[in-house]
Amino acid sequence: MKFYIETYGCTANQGNSQDLARALEDMGHIPSTLEEADAVIVNTCAVTEKTERKVVRRLSLLQGERLIVAGCLSVAVPESIRAISCRERLGLLNRSSAAGISDIFNDDDELLHGTSRDALPHDISQLADLCAVVNISEGCNGSCSYCIVTKARGRLKGRRVEDVVAEVEKLVALGTAEVQISAQDTAAYGSDIGTNLGQLLERLAKIPGDFMLRVGMMNPNSALLIRDLLLRAYQSPKIYRFLHIPVQSGSDEILQNMGRRYSAASFLELVWAFRYAIPKITIITDVIVGFPGETNGDFIETMDLIKRLQPDKVNITRFSARPGTAAALKYDMPDRIKKDRSREMTRLWQKIAAERNQKYVGEVLPARITERGRDGTMKARAENYLGIVVKGRPKLGSIVLVQVTHCNPFYVSGHLLTG
Repeated sequence: MKFYIETYGCTANQGNSQDLARALEDMGHIPSTLEEADAVIVNTCAVTEKTERKVVRRLSLLQGERLIVAGCLSVAVPESIRAISCRERLGLLNRSSAAGISDIFNDDDELLHGTSRDALPHDISQLADLCAVVNISEGCNGSCSYCIVTKARGRLKGRRVEDVVAEVEKLVALGTAEVQISAQDTAAYGSDIGTNLGQLLERLAKIPGDFMLRVGMMNPNSALLIRDLLLRAYQSPKIYRFLHIPVQSGSDEILQNMGRRYSAASFLELVWAFRYAIPKITIITDVIVGFPGETNGDFIETMDLIKRLQPDKVNITRFSARPGTAAALKYDMPDRIKKDRSREMTRLWQKIAAERNQKYVGEVLPARITERGRDGTMKARAENYLGIVVKGRPKLGSIVLVQVTHCNPFYVSGHLLTG
């Protein structure tokens, strides 16, 4: 069978798709182009209304007997889309990273059955980059009033430490330079199986080999519970000095209405602890603007928090009601207000990021080449995950010295130093 996988959404979704592709190849099936594929698998996302509309439009273009819908929309494929139901053909794909990919197709369908997570690419050097995603858990135990993840993914289910370690060991042996540790909430890992993220990271950092770990998004309330363990684990030179921690709002009242289990003050205290221990750490946060009931004063509090935080990036989402969530029952403010607030927040964080990146101009930074870029460039990462673009074709995975010459809010660029 020739198959083609198209993925939308978060890093965890990308990890699910990687797992499926590896398992399919191990069984003898062949990755192919969209045009030649016998099976077109779309791993969907429904985190916002805008994203869902985009995915549904794509499904309508691909609809037909070879289309298989997986991921967050697999439980609610629009009736207008002609596709093979995920429940009919892909079963538990959207929970595969926790449970192991098995019984992806029904028992009466001999095309796929009884696959394994042990399948990994045989020649990673043929990939466009040397990055791989490893999902450590699936689902979430949060109760955010706006979020549909628990309905789509279920409650938290962590993978065994031994299984995660074994997968990372295999990827490193194949030449992976960057392993992205992913989950709906990485800091919640282990709370259901008697361990925690800090202990897992310490185990992974002891794996021999020349590679780096990038830890994915962690919710503040989960990270607060294991703060000291995380800080200890982050001292390892194999872990990028990188923290993706969503605040969502700077207003305690809005945070409470969102069902977030922390205050703005406790969020900042957590970040200050990381900044004190690791001064050059990269901080990325998320903000929802226009949440029901958000006053102009609430929004100003969020702007003020971002000014204090001085993040390297802010992912901004305009609130959209998700069916079946508590927030969907509340009054939704006009889109024009959300757009205005989104633009104002964007201007603020990009100004902050540009100023932070400007400080690197003139510096010489060691960096690891992880991806092929466009127009004769390569992409690299500094130890704090700062994105660096360089001209030339240094070897993927190699450590280089880069003289930074230019910057923008999103990355810096420079030239390679020899010798």
